[in-house]
Formats: sequence, structure tokens, C-alpha cells
Amino acid sequence: MTIIIVDDHGDWRDTIAEFIHDLGLGEAILTAGSLSELDQLLLSVTPGILVLDAMLPDGDGLARVSHLRTTYPSMGIIMLTGRLLSEDKVSGLSLGADHYLTKPVNLAELGATLVSLSRRLRVVPANSPEAPSADVWRFDPARRMLVSPKRIHVDITDTESRLIGALIQAAPLPLSRGRLVEALGASAEAYDTHRLDAHMHRLRRKLRAQAGGDMGIRTVYGVGYVCTMPVQVISNPKS
Repeated sequence: MTIIIVDDHGDWRDTIAEFIHDLGLGEAILTAGSLSELDQLLLSVTPGILVLDAMLPDGDGLARVSHLRTTYPSMGIIMLTGRLLSEDKVSGLSLGADHYLTKPVNLAELGATLVSLSRRLRVVPANSPEAPSADVWRFDPARRMLVSPKRIHVDITDTESRLIGALIQAAPLPLSRGRLVEALGASAEAYDTHRLDAHMHRLRRKLRAQAGGDMGIRTVYGVGYVCTMPVQVISNPKS
């Protein structure tokens, strides 16, 4: 996923870019200091997420949101602004922004917003004709099934489905053992974490044996586990 950051303050723009890079969210992170620089980037790149300052030297970023939403309907848009009026926030959201954060922006809040938005953008309909991209797994929680990048189908148990779902929701951040135990509907205080480690070991071994890969599930020592590969969640709308 390509992420574009548009802000006229160079140091702050670079700080955001570095922060996103450390999160491991964007395959490419591009920056612009004005709307005209953004227009130049959009001639050759379609971003997955746009982080846009509302006030720029050559125009009002907020006024561009409607056009951007129409032109790029699947793009995530996060507005950054020093405006404190609730009317501005309502206006930005109604014009098509997904999130509206007030400056000075807390990086942790921005990170959580980016993770949440990128997770939503990875969800695809079950009947989508789009073929999965290379190295992208697909997860169907309703059917309790994984599909590898080579289109190998792997049936998984309810426990495995819960663990995978929790890891995908947290990605690209690691998830603690306690949170994973809670995803199983158990109490973190009473649950033996060795049982959790055994579940994770069997899951990775199963995926390697049947699909030739383990979704990039890795142990984060002292924390828990993380899913390091992109996963598309298949939604199954009720008929």
C-alpha cells in the first residue's frame, strides 16, 4: 500500500513518514508540501491512504476532499487540522474524509488510526472477482478457511480462526499473549500461556505443511505474536 503525506511543515512531515515506516504500514511512503505537489504525485501513483493537512500554502485541503473521494473512491483519507470548530470536523467527514485529527496530533493516535483504516481497506467482498495479489493471504472467518497466495485452501479450527482474526486486527502491531487469550474467550489470568504457545506452534506447522508458508506469524519475545504478511479478510454479506 502506498501512503502519501501532505503537510507544508517539512520536519513534521518527515516525522510522520518515519513513524509510518517504523510501523511497517506502507510499501511506499511519499510526501508533498502542497496541493500542487500532491497533484504531481497523483499523476503516477494511486495511494491507498492519504494523510492530508487541511491548510496548505496553495489552497484549502478540506475543499479538495470531495474531489479526491470521487476520483479515488477506495482511498483512505485522514485529515489533519488546527481548526477546532466542530463544524469543520463535520464538514470534512461529510465531504468524504475517513478520519479527522486535530493538531497537535499525537503520533500514537495517528498510528492507531492508520492501522484501523488500513485494516478496513484490506477487507474485500467474498464474491470479489479481484484475484489476490502475490504474497497476499485471504482469510474467510465465516467458513473458517485460509487461502494462500498460491490459492491453496486450508481449513482451520474455531480456535485457530479466533487467533488469526485477532492477529489480523492488530497487524502490523504485535498482540500480547493476554489479548490472544481473551480472543479465545478465556481469562488471561487463569489461562496457561503454554497452551496458547502450543496452539500457535500447531497452527504455523499446519500452514507450512499444507500451504508452504505460515502467514508470516512470528513470535515477539516478551510480548506475544505478530502477523507480518498482508491478509485480506473476506466478508460474507448476509443474504
